Amino acid sequence: MITPQSTRVEKMKEMWEEALKGQAEDIQRMIKNYGFYEGGDKQWDARDIAILDEKKRMHLSLNIIFPIINLLTGYERQNRMDIKCYPKKGGLSIVADLLTELTKHVEDMSNGLYVRSAAFYDGIIASKGFMSLDIKYDDDPFNGEIAVDIEDPFDICEDPNNKKYDLNNGKYVIKSYWGDKAQIKLIYPKSKKELDSLKYDDLDSRDSERLPGGDKNPDKFKARLRETYWKSYEKAIFLINTDTMDNWRVHKTKDDLLKVILEKDRRMAEENNTRPLLAVRDNIIIPVLNCTTTLGEIELEHVERPFGEMSKFPIIRFVPYFVKGNFLGVVDNLIDPQKEKNKRRSQATNIINSNANSGWLNKIDEGADPDELAEQASSASPVINYKTVMPDKIEPTQLSTGHVTLEQLAENDAPKIASVNVNMLAQGPASESGIKDRQRINQGLIGNEIIFDNMKHTFKTYSETIIEMIRYSNTFSTAEMMAIASEAKMEQNVDQLLEAIRSRKIGKYGIAISNSPTNPTIRFANFEMIMEMVKAFGPEIIPPDIVIEASDWPKKEELIQRFKQQQQMQQQLMQQQMQMQAQQGKQQAQAKQPQRKQLVRR
Repeated sequence: MITPQSTRVEKMKEMWEEALKGQAEDIQRMIKNYGFYEGGDKQWDARDIAILDEKKRMHLSLNIIFPIINLLTGYERQNRMDIKCYPKKGGLSIVADLLTELTKHVEDMSNGLYVRSAAFYDGIIASKGFMSLDIKYDDDPFNGEIAVDIEDPFDICEDPNNKKYDLNNGKYVIKSYWGDKAQIKLIYPKSKKELDSLKYDDLDSRDSERLPGGDKNPDKFKARLRETYWKSYEKAIFLINTDTMDNWRVHKTKDDLLKVILEKDRRMAEENNTRPLLAVRDNIIIPVLNCTTTLGEIELEHVERPFGEMSKFPIIRFVPYFVKGNFLGVVDNLIDPQKEKNKRRSQATNIINSNANSGWLNKIDEGADPDELAEQASSASPVINYKTVMPDKIEPTQLSTGHVTLEQLAENDAPKIASVNVNMLAQGPASESGIKDRQRINQGLIGNEIIFDNMKHTFKTYSETIIEMIRYSNTFSTAEMMAIASEAKMEQNVDQLLEAIRSRKIGKYGIAISNSPTNPTIRFANFEMIMEMVKAFGPEIIPPDIVIEASDWPKKEELIQRFKQQQQMQQQLMQQQMQMQAQQGKQQAQAKQPQRKQLVRR
């Protein structure tokens, strides 16, 4: 069913208002979380800063959140995940291998590893991180290229009624972004008249401080656009191969062609005395992805099925902690310990500063001159003249041990709350062995397993979306796919690869997620295992070249080559020694033969 433009614009407006209302609290919380990670005055309330400044007191920020977040994101970067596509119903192994290599190619071309880590980084700080997929035509205006990008969490609004982790269970996802007015006029000519009259408040008033231009005219060069990805539904007809269970959606305009195909299949079945191979399933409800681009209340573009038959949203979300529809980041529960740390250290510093000059008890008529006393008291070696009564220095209030204790407790509480131990923060005993240290680190990571499990879930959805985009679009030419398969050293011949390329839209495929064997952590763990096996079985079972190959030593290829050359030289030397011993034995045997003959004659 075709939706009128005016009705569709009204629907986009309703989605936006619903999403913005549902995200209002999240926006404030994300701003606060980023501030506490960055540190400084952002960890203090503005009213408290004003009061302390008026009293000329310190408001310190000793950031204990910063190293914890950096540790977790560092661990993720050293333990990045790898994907492997495998065939499911109707799929082929060769197609699965090809899709795996194409997915890796997309990531390589778009710096996908960085994008994944950036989304993880945003998530553990702000509670949500986002990645997006799109087909860009900048470098390839004909086929386009699949591109991966990081999205600002403040620019994405989700369906607040979706209580599941995967965004694909919701009705819509909205992406807001800033576009250059001159470029928008060229891409969407019909917006030219209305564009200059639109003000910022007509578009999106969430982040006015982040806009380009001055405060009085923030919308001078830029305009706020929104892309709303939303799902509609329709009844579909599918043609099914009952042997392989492959299926094809038949467009409603192809009804006559479908009848011809079914009639031909029926006749062939009668001639061969078999049942028909093809069957039809109708009235199946399927989701349809739509993308509507708006500027204020102006619809610039509406595209049904922007990525072919793909029905997944091209925006993927990562959430560290997801509890019945509620989002939670790592920073959220560290704010109170950070406040306590800052408060206690600032109070202690202010007390110590005030103790340096605590004041004097000075009799008005019999003591020292007040002005002279005030001037001399602050000098390094004061000389105080008085009349008859010597001024007494006021004993300062001693720093309470409670301040120190509470500050230390706050600092100790933060790693416990974040499930981070001293070994993970590289603060463990220096006398411990590397293996023991690694065991303690792994033990500490158990408490954060849910974070990395959710990242694994996100990465799976992300990989499935890339594969669907590859299968249902024509961004890769046959020549490109052949070249990528060749570079990956796929063993199949040309005919098999061509058949795989033609069959990539048929069947179902799954994604297996695992830690990449090239990750530093995995490499180190493998090296430790090999070293333990060397100790147990000796170098005769596990030769040195295997140990060197498993290590991260510099110039290890050169070391392996030298070892092999030395090994060959030793083998040659041993062969020469064996040949010499054999020759000596032969000569000794020949020398004994005349002696035996003489004994026989006697």
